[in-house]
Amino acid sequence: MSKIRSIISRAIYNYKRDVILPNRLRNNPKLVKVQGIKIPIIKERLSAPMLELLYIGHYEKQELKLVKHLLDKNDIVMELGTGLGLLSSYCAKTIGSNRVFTYEANPALESYIRQTYQLNKVAPNLAICLLGEGAGEQTFYVNQSLFSSSTIQRNANDKPVKVPVKSFNEEIYRINPTFLILDIEGGEYELLKSADFHTIKKIVIEVHPHVIGDEKVDFVMSKFTNAGFSVNEDISYSQELLLQRD
Repeated sequence: MSKIRSIISRAIYNYKRDVILPNRLRNNPKLVKVQGIKIPIIKERLSAPMLELLYIGHYEKQELKLVKHLLDKNDIVMELGTGLGLLSSYCAKTIGSNRVFTYEANPALESYIRQTYQLNKVAPNLAICLLGEGAGEQTFYVNQSLFSSSTIQRNANDKPVKVPVKSFNEEIYRINPTFLILDIEGGEYELLKSADFHTIKKIVIEVHPHVIGDEKVDFVMSKFTNAGFSVNEDISYSQELLLQRD
């Protein structure tokens, strides 16, 4: 069944790439909808691969599917790695902006995120900072592709900037989240070394073995296992995972 599903998904993707994408490139739309969420198109801020994903509706498609699968009206969401604001906008429209707390380290993305929120008439609690073991300041590396920016320098041309850091565990105890969304481009290894999951029962995470290596990904997964989480194999993908605990 999974093989058939994979074949169908590939056929749909190819159709969107070969038919829908050229049409949108010609028409140059100012915004697109991804699963009902409006995303502004600011071409000069987007790489060609990112623009393609947005135009064919595949930007954060897997993560959104996992979030939709388990998000409940009583959840409190804590998201690390806001990106363009898609997932936090969806969560805010579903459970209310006051129940969504999202953190983005890249200061260059703040105006883009706020445009996304304005388009969708939501106002999640957005903080432009890193989360770490303790409060302070840390170097963050801004890549030409905004969405490859990370606490890990991946390219010699990455621009280092100093960003504020809040304590991950202190924020968890302040917010009491039940649902954690984590996509921080390899930063998950350092972040989770001293993590206290407290009230968290559900996690959607994208792991990055191509950035941190398989050994560190195994460490991340062991932290979840030791805290009582298990992967929902039926719906998870190879790198985008849904985890739960009682």
